[in-house]
Amino acid sequence: MKITTMKQTNIMETEPLTKGIVIFGATGDLCKRKLIPALYKLWEKDLLPKGFTITGASRRDPGRDGWLKSLGEYPEEFTNHLNYISCDLDDPESLYHLPETDDTTYFLSVPPERYENAITSLKRTELLDDSETSRVVIEKPFGYDLKSADHLQSVVGRYLREKQVYRIDHYLGKDTVNNILATRFGNVLLEPLWNREYIDEVQIFATETIGCEGRAQYYEGAGVVRDMLQNHMLQVLALITMEAPCRMDAKEIRREKVKVLSATRLGKKLITGQYEGYKDEQDVGPDSMTQTFVAGDIYIDNWRWKDVPFHFMTGKKMPYQCVEVVVKLKAPPLGLFEGETPGRIVMRLQPHAHLDIQIDVKSPGLSDSVELATLTHRYPDWLGVDGYEKLLFDSINGDQSHFVHSEEVLESWRIVDDLLCTGDSCPVRTSPYIYREGMWGPWFKTEEITDWDYPE
Repeated sequence: MKITTMKQTNIMETEPLTKGIVIFGATGDLCKRKLIPALYKLWEKDLLPKGFTITGASRRDPGRDGWLKSLGEYPEEFTNHLNYISCDLDDPESLYHLPETDDTTYFLSVPPERYENAITSLKRTELLDDSETSRVVIEKPFGYDLKSADHLQSVVGRYLREKQVYRIDHYLGKDTVNNILATRFGNVLLEPLWNREYIDEVQIFATETIGCEGRAQYYEGAGVVRDMLQNHMLQVLALITMEAPCRMDAKEIRREKVKVLSATRLGKKLITGQYEGYKDEQDVGPDSMTQTFVAGDIYIDNWRWKDVPFHFMTGKKMPYQCVEVVVKLKAPPLGLFEGETPGRIVMRLQPHAHLDIQIDVKSPGLSDSVELATLTHRYPDWLGVDGYEKLLFDSINGDQSHFVHSEEVLESWRIVDDLLCTGDSCPVRTSPYIYREGMWGPWFKTEEITDWDYPE
């Protein structure tokens, strides 16, 4: 006769799941300016789990009170969730002092050269053993070039499952960037036009009016290709050109982005620039060849986009600050009216985000001439959320939809590889032309690329 015994319920099994985030590099600027404010907004909206713990961690030891004071003024009800632990990612033994929660997000707000040791130490202390309840958020840049990114990914792949890795591109947290997918795939109006048969050219702008603003030491090691083109601009390109996912989940969205990036290559109209006075910035040498501007053409060798040029421009000290996509449609096969202009679809992502559809309509009067009319929707970005607010919320809740897959990273580095070359043997000229503040780069060269529809 088999005797069945009733399993005794452990008290711990009835307690709610505890969640927390550990921010390494908590005494740094990113934590103070972006991460804690974003977590505070989530707390204000009651979007953090009950009993959620926020642990700052760094090699320095200002103590909890000193750390809280450095963050600025927050309500006590919020700061009750915050704690501080002094530890060193290069010393695995010190990580045992971190608080234990049932589900933990580890945010690496540390210099990129420390990522490898950080992941190794976290794994050695068994903090990442459960792939369902532990994850690592990695800030950009993920690697310095294709070779270093491939090496870093080999380390990540050795210790973590892909489902545990959240590579941040803060552009993907912006409401207006994610609106690209809603605009494209939530309507049948645009999809029939979204191919090589009807689109003549696409222009992508990401321009700034400011210079380095005290970040020249970082910028010297990065330059505009690493800072903007390899990540932000190629992510916008992927969202503009990817096929519709079969489901709106992380796996399918990232699958389609990888496919389109793998078909992407640089063209030959590549121009780099450096704004006049950059070498006078603090921490910049007199012989610096760092690029602060790049423009050129990109092609996607697939059935939808074959031979359609995607022209891009990004740089500092430009006349206007914005991120914008201009889709220039082909002209009708036969011009019947005076004053015809090929249609345009303009997606302004920032600032003052809006969607414009420009078409010809008949001019008032007796003639058959036409004039341009613009249908505009202003996106209510004042109601949107900060990029880090969205990305922290997603990472805490295990949603990778707005994070970058390892294959996306490697394909992006492959695409820009020629522009990272230095010296006389490079396949394209990478030494920058000098341009003045308030110009669209070295215009005498950039004007040869295409007929730009400059933002205004």
